[in-house]
Amino acid sequence: MKHLKVTIGSATAFLIIFLLSLHLNVDEAIPMLLFCFSPFVMIWMTINILKDGQPSKKKFSDGHFYEDYDHKTGRFLPPSED
Repeated sequence: MKHLKVTIGSATAFLIIFLLSLHLNVDEAIPMLLFCFSPFVMIWMTINILKDGQPSKKKFSDGHFYEDYDHKTGRFLPPSED
């Protein structure tokens, strides 16, 4: 699971750098280059999540629609430490 945190963190950092490059006074080529690489970053993140992620043990047929929400109490659950 630690590997997934690095993957998601890297993709998020890429997004933040892309957004900052749009608002800061940088050359137009940098945001365009980052935009061109963004599909590859998202595909890389998606493949890593699907390959290394752990599926939920809860079933949709049992009434569990979200992993972090208890529909019986109507409250969000705290994040799990994996």
